Amino acid sequence: MTDFTTMHERLVPRGSLGRFALAGAFNSAVFFTAWTLSMLLLPEVDVRILWGLFWGLTGIFAHFVHRFYTFNNHKPLAWTLPAAIPVYAGSLVGSSMTIGWLSEKYPTQIEWMGLANMLCWGVLIWLTMRIFVFQYSPSTLHASQADQME
Repeated sequence: MTDFTTMHERLVPRGSLGRFALAGAFNSAVFFTAWTLSMLLLPEVDVRILWGLFWGLTGIFAHFVHRFYTFNNHKPLAWTLPAAIPVYAGSLVGSSMTIGWLSEKYPTQIEWMGLANMLCWGVLIWLTMRIFVFQYSPSTLHASQADQME
C-alpha cells in the first residue's frame, strides 16, 4: 500500500490541478447526476435554479473532500469553511449565469454545455481554493506526509 501511496503522491501531489481534478471528478459526478435528474423530474423549473441549488449543496460537500484529499488541513476548519463560502457563492452565481446563457444559446446540447461550464468554473475554483482558502504551500506537510517522513 505504501508503494501505491508514494506513486500516487508523486503523480498527483497535494495541491496540484491533477489531484483537484480527481477529487473534482467525484464531486462533479455527484453534482451532474443530481442536476440532470432534476431537469428530467422538474422540467418546468428554470435550469439556472436547479444548477444553483445543486452547485451550492455539492459545494459544501466538495469543501470537505478537498480539505481531506486535495490540499491539506493545516488551516483550521474555522478558517477554511468561512473562507470557502465566498468562493462557492461566487462560482454558484457565475456558473448559474453562464449555464443560463448556454441553455438559451444551445438548448439541445445543455448537458454537454453543462460539462464545459463545470470544467471552466472548476479551474477557477481550484486556483482560489489553493491560494486564498487553504493557502496551500508544497512545503507545508500534511499529516499523512509527515508519517511517511519518519
